[in-house]
Amino acid sequence: MKIAFFALNIVVAAAAPSLILAGTPPLIPAEVSASAPPGTTLLAYQASGAKDGAIAAAVYETSPDADGVRHRVLTIFGNKTGKFIPEASSDKIIACSKCTQFHDDAFAPKYIEVSADRVHIDQFDSGEMPSTTSIDFERRRGAWYVGKATRVTYEAGGGIPLRENLPLPTSGLLQDMDGQWRVPPSFIAIVANDTTGRYSFLHGYHTAQELQKSIDGSYTCKVAGCRVLLKQSHDGCLSLARDSNGKSFGVATVDPQAKAEATHGAIDACKVAGGTECKEVETRCNSGIRILP
Repeated sequence: MKIAFFALNIVVAAAAPSLILAGTPPLIPAEVSASAPPGTTLLAYQASGAKDGAIAAAVYETSPDADGVRHRVLTIFGNKTGKFIPEASSDKIIACSKCTQFHDDAFAPKYIEVSADRVHIDQFDSGEMPSTTSIDFERRRGAWYVGKATRVTYEAGGGIPLRENLPLPTSGLLQDMDGQWRVPPSFIAIVANDTTGRYSFLHGYHTAQELQKSIDGSYTCKVAGCRVLLKQSHDGCLSLARDSNGKSFGVATVDPQAKAEATHGAIDACKVAGGTECKEVETRCNSGIRILP
């Protein structure tokens, strides 16, 4: 599947008429930059040409919110008398920066195709078998309509993919389309048993109920002495440390890159509690349901 995926990249990139990324402002029409919604900056721009009758698509992006998520607005333009005029816009079509099961970015500017009266957008996650969302827009009678919207979702770990047609708006119009992009929750925990010395890092659960069921059924909690050291529903690092008596301590961070911070935190928690010979047992970091190296 990886080979097929890379081949698709090449085909789509070759089909792109003209792609300009933010960072090269002299090549971007001033009216496109000026059309950025308040609080956003231009992330990507692509056009079928620069003359009267050409079509352009621009994606604008917000700054990260409190959870580090950047949100996007898609605007489609039509060139009239040498100027690009906004014709349709939506903030629900381009994925946010953490809108996949792995909390990665499904949007890449090179997967926007723009041609006369048509815009096609593909968005992928980074799975071994990439989940794919594809949406077509067509200009008919002076308005932009959703032609087709599909999603193929491969759950991590394999299985049969979910293939679905995304519901189209009653009006059929681009500005009323909901791409159903959300940041999927991901629940994770550490359980430890000081009696048996066993412990478990539990991750990849979409609901708190799924996580609790896994905790209750884990081999660590099959006998008395099981303790839930940590639960969290956001990305970050979890670390487990033990003292010389085998007592376990856990610490979490909210930064999935803060592995050292989590490790030191668990050891410090052990020491503060009066433990001796405190040592790290294991540290894991997650981004969505993916465990990072």
